[in-house]
Amino acid sequence: WASSLSAESVASGPVIPLPAEAHEFLSPLGADAVGAALPAPPITDPGRLRHLEPGVWKYRILQGPRRGGVETVRVELEHPGESGEAVKLVFDSGEVQHLQVTYDHEVKKLSQLDAGSDRLVVYRPGLVLEPRMAVGESKQVKTALATHRGGGSGKVEYSGHLDYTTTYVGAYRVETPAGSFDARLLVHQYEMKIGPAKAHYRSYGFYVDDVGMVAEVSKERVTALLLYRRSDRSARLLEEMPEPVAASDP
Repeated sequence: WASSLSAESVASGPVIPLPAEAHEFLSPLGADAVGAALPAPPITDPGRLRHLEPGVWKYRILQGPRRGGVETVRVELEHPGESGEAVKLVFDSGEVQHLQVTYDHEVKKLSQLDAGSDRLVVYRPGLVLEPRMAVGESKQVKTALATHRGGGSGKVEYSGHLDYTTTYVGAYRVETPAGSFDARLLVHQYEMKIGPAKAHYRSYGFYVDDVGMVAEVSKERVTALLLYRRSDRSARLLEEMPEPVAASDP
């Protein structure tokens, strides 16, 4: 499989060499995973960038507790609402994310269920990936958080807040087990405070129009007062994606 940036502006946009900090952060992907820098056009439609179409995506895990294994992510479409399409991401770890793709092409993360703790985290407003984002730009969102026990059926357990930033770094050639891709690099980072816990998170993810995320390295640090500390780092590369659905004859 090979894919390029969207043809509408593939020849436009600055070429940004991979920053040294990004190169170091992405090292778990391997020395040959990230290649040449490419022209980086604006992100006109984040819905295409996430490629939220029904099917099962598989990722080879290169770092983390499941290193050497394969992670599967199933994308399901739900009934659309007044504001846009509703999408559910089901991870084989038990995590479930609910997203919305608005009619203005925004992608919003509305909630996240952690099956291990049976907690649902709700974001208000949702975490947004906006259209018309140019390379070098950052977008910030401040959102309120609430956790619910019992998968959302229980009352609010904790409330808090989250400061979330997305930065469009540039475009690069990326080699994965599923093929070679011309991908945009986005950095997502947040600082969260909810109940007794604080969390710091950062991820470097490569995204391709009409394909979705093809590679990612993330790191999270969680503390709960002086009693609990955890630091996790993970890395994954796309191994398999659903076959494209052929257009039907008119």
